Amino acid sequence: MINTEAARDFQAKERKYKEQLRRCLSSALSADLNRLLQEELEADVSLYAGSGSVRAHRAVLLARAPHILHGQTHKDPIIIHLPGYDLPTLKDFLR
Repeated sequence: MINTEAARDFQAKERKYKEQLRRCLSSALSADLNRLLQEELEADVSLYAGSGSVRAHRAVLLARAPHILHGQTHKDPIIIHLPGYDLPTLKDFLR
């Protein structure tokens, strides 16, 4: 009986720590993606919307908004025009 209770307690603690680890890793990944969007260092794509542009990483776009990359009409794969967006909305959307 004691072993069964101890096993249940151990399993409950294990589930708790796994969930805590998932939340921690999810938070760190989200922070890293936001930092990449904010810093624009070594960005490999330029998104043009409205009257401005924002630099982004193709990998971040694939993770957060893959549909943006699928409808490319520009000859240069580095430049993506998004006529239906204005710049502040696009930045908020990517975050």
